[in-house]
Amino acid sequence: MLNVLKINTGSASLLKLVEKGFVVLSILFLSNTVLYIFRESKWLSLPQLNNVIKLGVFGVAVVSFLLLIQEPKKLFSVVRQEKLLWILLAIALSSVLWSYAPTATLRQVTSLISSTLFGIYFASRYTLKQQLQILACALGIAATLSLAIILLLPKYGVMGMSGTTQPEHLAHLGAWRGAYSHKNILGYNMLLAGLVFFYCIHRTSWYRWLAWAGLMLSVTLVLGSTSKTALVILLTLIALLLLCKALRWSYGSSFLLFTATILLSVSFVFLIATNLEFILQDMGRDLTLTGRTQLWAALSSVPPEHPWLGYGYGVFWLKPNERTLAVWNMVGGWKAPNGHNGLLDVWLDLGLLGLSTFILSFIMTSVRAIHWLRQGKNAERAFPLAYLIFLFLVNLTESVLLRSNSSFFWFLYVAVSLTTHRSSSQETSSDGHFSLEANANSYKP
Repeated sequence: MLNVLKINTGSASLLKLVEKGFVVLSILFLSNTVLYIFRESKWLSLPQLNNVIKLGVFGVAVVSFLLLIQEPKKLFSVVRQEKLLWILLAIALSSVLWSYAPTATLRQVTSLISSTLFGIYFASRYTLKQQLQILACALGIAATLSLAIILLLPKYGVMGMSGTTQPEHLAHLGAWRGAYSHKNILGYNMLLAGLVFFYCIHRTSWYRWLAWAGLMLSVTLVLGSTSKTALVILLTLIALLLLCKALRWSYGSSFLLFTATILLSVSFVFLIATNLEFILQDMGRDLTLTGRTQLWAALSSVPPEHPWLGYGYGVFWLKPNERTLAVWNMVGGWKAPNGHNGLLDVWLDLGLLGLSTFILSFIMTSVRAIHWLRQGKNAERAFPLAYLIFLFLVNLTESVLLRSNSSFFWFLYVAVSLTTHRSSSQETSSDGHFSLEANANSYKP
């Protein structure tokens, strides 16, 4: 009997290890880690690589779904609390009906559904503490791979070192891109990695030194990427994370602090605005933010065909139409791959209906994140709010919001949104996993 118990315990431990391995590999896949190397090295032809990606998307969706339906009661309790996300998903799926490239929209929506299922699984299976541990493991692997590729395979890890004549690579010659296809992608991913490691440092376990090492490596990679936007966001996040602690104060004290912060911020913005040209010159940028403002002006001057519903999810830039071509011509032939603003691309894809739904979802999630932060003193409770701030800042000049090629950021948004619905008693259990039984009535419809 004792031997049978040992075998069962060993099997359960092995299954948990395999499950976590699936999660880590899925995170690396969703963040497009090293995939570009298979394309540029010609190890796989483009059709073969596309087939591998399709298989990965399908695999993540199927395995996540199979793991979710094992505990239907917990799944229902998690899913029923969130409505806006499912409305947004329904709008994206329905856009196949009015998309000018329905087949392409359907493929893009498939990727969106896959990352959403994985986000639901991630939130329902693990506590926030465990989520951070798993994210630290996955992003630590990505950071280590990036450093190894930069040092050992610079033709792939450093922009412009492969002998390419692409203007984008020549313009950023010497900038690190590590395990990602562009220096900015490395900058944002490592910025997020640094955020995760920062909250793991506050744990009292023996691997705190690993979190410190991960944080230092992440910051080093951000600096090596020379992504000016990532550096600005890094400095902004440091300031805002310090203010997050004030949210645990009384409402009166918090109000006074944030009022003073807003006044100081307005003064700071005015100072920057009056010296913007000199500041951008020092950063190696111009007043157009490397053509972004011209792109935004061109998009605003081309009237949308369906302002309320958009052009269909994920096709405006992927399958250029006459309006896309008109925008590219207005910016001097620059074939922008996206609108370089997350909200702008949501509007192009899903119209004002989808944009307003997402904005409302983001606001509600932010309110819950603030309330969640105030409920406890654990450092990791600030992560949901910190991630939302990060996501907002990144999407001011880049487009990594609700995009099939940025599934990592969307899956994490889904996970954060669902996690903030939980109460403190539901967050822990005897095995550390999310416990529904801890407080079965603590969810609020």
